[in-house]
Amino acid sequence: MKRLAALLGLLFPGCAPTPEPAPVPTPEPAWVFEADRDLIGPGGASKVDIEIDWFAPVPPDALALEALAEVARRECPGKEISIRRDTELPGERWKKCRGDRIEAALDECRGRTQAEPGVAYVHILYCPINPWGEEFGSNGLCRRLRKPFPHWQIFIFKGTLRNRAVLGLKPEVLDRSCLVHEFGHALGLVENPEHRFEDGGGHCTDTKCVMTKPKLAAVLDNAVEAMTTGLIPWDYCEKCRADLARSRKRPAR
Repeated sequence: MKRLAALLGLLFPGCAPTPEPAPVPTPEPAWVFEADRDLIGPGGASKVDIEIDWFAPVPPDALALEALAEVARRECPGKEISIRRDTELPGERWKKCRGDRIEAALDECRGRTQAEPGVAYVHILYCPINPWGEEFGSNGLCRRLRKPFPHWQIFIFKGTLRNRAVLGLKPEVLDRSCLVHEFGHALGLVENPEHRFEDGGGHCTDTKCVMTKPKLAAVLDNAVEAMTTGLIPWDYCEKCRADLARSRKRPAR
């Protein structure tokens, strides 16, 4: 039949069947492009360098670093992952770090001072509490800095986490969830409006997801497990992981 149509097209050009137009691909939603390509790949950086510094009274817990390594290897496929404990700042130094004075401490302990080709850099600093005041973030904070070069800066407020170790929870369990949560923001979670709270902030509506908001609903939904097992969610839900997978396959803009 196809051969006949082709022959008719040669003999009687006006009778040639009109080819169907190629389907127009549906454009990806804007949120797909919010994930950091250098972290989640492919393309971009070939190495993810995660440096961890801390003030003497509040070192990172091994449980948290193990979880960070697990999610980094999974969500940054094809990249060399380096997670290194680096600088311990004296406890007395913290007294001079309230408010924007924390920036001087970052400059003091940050192991990298300039960008390196092919390297995505994440700097993590464990602090006793939020230097800007508790109203600006309770457990941790993730932000994108442009100076001295573009990189991710994560704060973990370990003293605050210790004060919230209730219902049988241990501080290291809270540390694990907080660190993975803040790293999720660096990866690009949660931008998908299908499972993001409407008030913004990049938090997942699934209360069993580590990217959820630390509000009453999440506390109540996880209270029984916390009291019986001493555990709370510390990994990304299926929807969040699917978002990262979709962003990983996104076309170049």
